[in-house]
Amino acid sequence: MISEGLKNLVERQEVLRKIYGDTEEKWEKSLEDSILRGEEMVRALVGMNCGVEVAIELTLLTLYDVAILIDDSSTMILEEDGQRKDTLIGLIKEISEIFSMANGPDAHTMHFLNTRQVKKGTDENWGDYLDRHKFGGVTRIGTELKKQILDEFVIQNSNQSKPLLVLILTDGAIEGERKNHLKEVIEGCADVCERAGNGRTAVSFQFSRIGNDPDAHKLFLELDDDPVLGEFIDVLDIGLDPKNALEDKWFAVPKILLGAISPRVRPPHLNSRAPRFANNRQQWDE
Repeated sequence: MISEGLKNLVERQEVLRKIYGDTEEKWEKSLEDSILRGEEMVRALVGMNCGVEVAIELTLLTLYDVAILIDDSSTMILEEDGQRKDTLIGLIKEISEIFSMANGPDAHTMHFLNTRQVKKGTDENWGDYLDRHKFGGVTRIGTELKKQILDEFVIQNSNQSKPLLVLILTDGAIEGERKNHLKEVIEGCADVCERAGNGRTAVSFQFSRIGNDPDAHKLFLELDDDPVLGEFIDVLDIGLDPKNALEDKWFAVPKILLGAISPRVRPPHLNSRAPRFANNRQQWDE
């Protein structure tokens, strides 16, 4: 079941075919590890009360490397009574566990906008670490995205063996860099991937907004509406209350993790009147 599911996913998406091959013979070798991981992953997720169909959909993550860029600017603790930090901790705990199932505990890395310290998925309890982490600084998403993630994983890596999924968790508008720098960074990354023969979407970007900052929502609207960036990114509102954000966990989590890489769960476009929240079923049924 998992074997056929992953092969179908590869067959449907050009970026996966470029990396994993386009024939049954190539898949037998290139997908072997992902299939084994996927089978274990489905059993574990079903044991956590995840539905079988959702669990199978989440096995798409076994085909990707994952890097997470966390906004640790001052507003995470100063605005909205510090609830943004609580939401961030709750979200990181959920997604880190699933990424570990997909590719092993050390396969995903976590980076911060205002420190160069890189954390592995199993370094320690993430709630404890984020409780102690010093929040402060500005939101230079484009600058740090390139320096900390894209330079290492893509630009200076001529042998990219898996497509890359980058999750950016932020709470506010960009500060400390030129307005169009983020767009230029993403476009430049796509050009590098295309020249390497992996296709322009070999790196996908999932932007998730934590909190209710209207400037962050405006940034998401601009990203979502951009005719060039739309091919590489997805944007989603997480909200503020950590319990409410993941109350309907197995409905919300796939939207957060797969929106940028799976057309089947890609959320509707945002609009200025009604931000799309991960756990709002009514909005997703529109």
